[in-house]
Amino acid sequence: MTANGRPGAIYWIDHYTVCTNDIARFTAFHAQVLGGKQWTGPTGREVFQSVARSKTGGFIVDRPLPPSRGFGKGFPRYGFFIEGADIDLHVQRLRAAGAVHSAPTRTSEHGEAGTRISWEDPDGNQFEFWAPDVMPAGAMTDCGEERVGRISHGVFESRDLERTAAFFDRYCTTERLSLDELGMTGEEALVLRLAAGARLIFCKVDELAGRTMGFGMPDPHTALIVRCEDFYPNYARMWAELPEWDYDYWETRTPVANPETLTPRTFLHASPAGRRFRALTHRGDGFLDWDTNFFHFFGGSPVGDSMAVYEGHAIDFFTEQWQREHGDLRRVVNPGVPA
Repeated sequence: MTANGRPGAIYWIDHYTVCTNDIARFTAFHAQVLGGKQWTGPTGREVFQSVARSKTGGFIVDRPLPPSRGFGKGFPRYGFFIEGADIDLHVQRLRAAGAVHSAPTRTSEHGEAGTRISWEDPDGNQFEFWAPDVMPAGAMTDCGEERVGRISHGVFESRDLERTAAFFDRYCTTERLSLDELGMTGEEALVLRLAAGARLIFCKVDELAGRTMGFGMPDPHTALIVRCEDFYPNYARMWAELPEWDYDYWETRTPVANPETLTPRTFLHASPAGRRFRALTHRGDGFLDWDTNFFHFFGGSPVGDSMAVYEGHAIDFFTEQWQREHGDLRRVVNPGVPA
């Protein structure tokens, strides 16, 4: 069964953020490789970039990042849609930027056939350009002159694939691809197809690489698009079943003790809007999976008759909407609060 049209379905990856030890270097490199519009965040410790209909971000971290495991091997790893006809253009741009990268490689692993170029930035963050044989609708909308489309996939660590699958089946709506049916018997990976055509991919590891928020890194995360009407219902089950973690990564600025032992939980997403929401409800809109990967939901309203292209809405939109329509925001996470 596909996720399309089901309650709570995830459609796209709206944006991701990673960490850097040098904001100026990060900005210059990603501008050259991806193009798009650049802007500095409200605190000055982050930079953002719009790429097609997606967004990317880099947050400064004042301690050395864990060493890279090499392009195509490190986690987390993010891909961008490109057209097959533009592959040479992207290789030339990677070379001009001095990026460490692979040759274009034909592959059908992880549930799709196409051509992949793996590359990394100067901080060892891992990326891919992905030219699928079948391009999803909306993937290249507003791609700009650099011909880079929206985010195609995210690749994450998992020490127990079935445990990860159960978590996402419980709290998100995706389509799990059968690797056996795809001829990938023995592959240690979990592939979750999103309703509009992007993918979440989890690869089996024995040890975590340490580049996640669960290890105390400031704000590396992945934002998952759901329809606006599913935004609060998707969170409601989490708030009812998962504990709240009293941790503020920007205030603490220290590694988390024993991060490998962390269980799934919700927590403060330390954006200005996230802080406001948690102050009003005492619950966070960030959530960790079993392997310290940080996600949050992002609302989308369709442009036209499908979610191939959408208008995005962050948590401040939903906070203001709820207060206009229902009043006390505590009732979002505790329906028993009197009206």
